[in-house]
Amino acid sequence: MTDGEIIALLNNRDETAVVAIKERFGGLCFRLASNILSDRRDAEECVSSVYFKLWSGIPPASPNDLTAYVAKTARNEALMRYRRNASKRNRAASVSLDELEECITGGSGTEEDLNAELLAKAVEEFIRVLPAEQRGVFMRRYWFFDSAKAIAGSFGLTEDRVNALLAKTRRQLRRYLIKEEYIYE
Repeated sequence: MTDGEIIALLNNRDETAVVAIKERFGGLCFRLASNILSDRRDAEECVSSVYFKLWSGIPPASPNDLTAYVAKTARNEALMRYRRNASKRNRAASVSLDELEECITGGSGTEEDLNAELLAKAVEEFIRVLPAEQRGVFMRRYWFFDSAKAIAGSFGLTEDRVNALLAKTRRQLRRYLIKEEYIYE
């Protein structure tokens, strides 16, 4: 079923839309949730919440890219649960978030001063111009929270190469954000 057909079913409040979403996006949602959350049951509950949010959010939303919309919804829901469940946090997701936080904070309290929307757009611009492999590795780590080992397997790289690419990209991002005056040294 196409994105347009699923969105039409949702707009018509047809319950088969949820079945179509489960079939088409269930694996993606579960992978995102389980990469962030360390408990299978939490991930399953998260995915169920995603289906409900999609059901209740479309309409009024009418996304152009349903896959991206579903992935963003799943990721946001999993991150909300991650923050609530401090005792059950996935160590890999914590490390991933810590790595990225070191890159975008300035050390002088500037994170309170940043406009989150402008920062997000700046990061998107930075990612957009990266070479494909570097962009893919970065996104798999910091968007999907995949481990270095999983990324290495997907890209045919060694874990050391993945870790080196991630470190290089974080340094480049930090320099870019400093140059664009989103953070200060």
